[in-house]
Amino acid sequence: MKVLLFLFALGFLVTGVSGEETDSGDSLALDLSGWVSLALRSSPDLVSARASVNTSEAALTASRSFMWPSLTFSASAGHEWTSSSLGEYEVGSGQTDYDSYSSSLLLSQELLSSGGSSWMDLYASRHRLQASRQDYRQTELDVVLEVVESYYSFVEARELLESSRRTLRRSSSQLEKTEHLYDLGAATTLEITQARVRESSDRLDVAQRRQALSTAYYDLCEAAGVEPDGSYAVRAEEVFQPLTEEDVQSIPLVLDGNPSLVAQSERLFSTEDELSASKRSYWPSLNARGRWSWSSTEFDLGGVPEEDSWSVSLNLTWSIFDGWLRESNINSARASVLQSRASLESLRRSLRTGLESAYENLLYSIRSYELAELSLEQARKQLELSQTSYDLGALSLLDLLEAQEGLSDAEASVVSARISCLKAEAGLWVLMGRMPRLGE
Repeated sequence: MKVLLFLFALGFLVTGVSGEETDSGDSLALDLSGWVSLALRSSPDLVSARASVNTSEAALTASRSFMWPSLTFSASAGHEWTSSSLGEYEVGSGQTDYDSYSSSLLLSQELLSSGGSSWMDLYASRHRLQASRQDYRQTELDVVLEVVESYYSFVEARELLESSRRTLRRSSSQLEKTEHLYDLGAATTLEITQARVRESSDRLDVAQRRQALSTAYYDLCEAAGVEPDGSYAVRAEEVFQPLTEEDVQSIPLVLDGNPSLVAQSERLFSTEDELSASKRSYWPSLNARGRWSWSSTEFDLGGVPEEDSWSVSLNLTWSIFDGWLRESNINSARASVLQSRASLESLRRSLRTGLESAYENLLYSIRSYELAELSLEQARKQLELSQTSYDLGALSLLDLLEAQEGLSDAEASVVSARISCLKAEAGLWVLMGRMPRLGE
């Protein structure tokens, strides 16, 4: 009994602060789009993905550095002492000391690096940046899908709680009638026991549904990246209706927009560019240099124009043999290309299979939802017929209770089937790289 009271109290508390709209200003009620916006601002996964994009952007900037000349300035100042013997016939030693000053300025520009390998590295960096941006997009869609599924799970838990409350009201009303008939001698001990068992079972089900609602709220807060402290409530009065079977059949099933697939394609392009760059290592490199230098034993800036020197040069470097290092790099790059192609093909097949499965799952969910609605209508009529027959004495109390239970199961089935349709639809959109329906 204490455990049951604890569950009632816990469920009431969580319902008040976590899910159902209240008139207090302490909680901010958010619909689906609001929870998604909250997650996009708070998700640590998106922060990590954004950092990866920044890293790729920095790498792209670094790969462009060859397009600009490099300018290096150096300067030095020192004092030197020397001593030496004056010879066999002279006494003492010779000592000299002097200052030295120098500076230089070097301008260098790459004209051609290994047959243009720098350009291929630049193209590879651009593809890696596009891949990281697509990874960010995929992470964003994954976060949205997690929030959408958690939101709909909360909606399902709340509607199931309402359904169990309606069931409890029916069983409580039936228990009152049976107790009244028992007092009049028109009901047996077995019948009143059956009514009490049914009412107790429905009361326990309400407590379990309340606990499930609190768990769903915690999962939603975790998906959104916020603390479940009651600061945010859930507004779920305008939940979408599932798509019809005709609407689903008109959806073009394409994977061109899937971010993971696009990212893997960009990685393949990047490895192909890296292979081209490694193959160009057989070609020479050509650099242009300009140098200015000055050195003197006195720090006299006025004499710089008479003591400086200038030089301009073109430098050609051609590696003839490097111990098969180039061949090893080419083989490694070629293996990376093969690996990327295999990964891309494997991912494409996996996504294609997943897309077909998600499509069939959505159609099955819609058909199940339609069947559940028909079953609910049948259960309602069955309960009405059973209630009339029981009132006329043509049906036992146990049969009436079973009809009530059938209606309760049918109501729960409709709720679960509807939420399954919405979750399956969101999964299908995300798999195709599109944002699911979030609201107006």
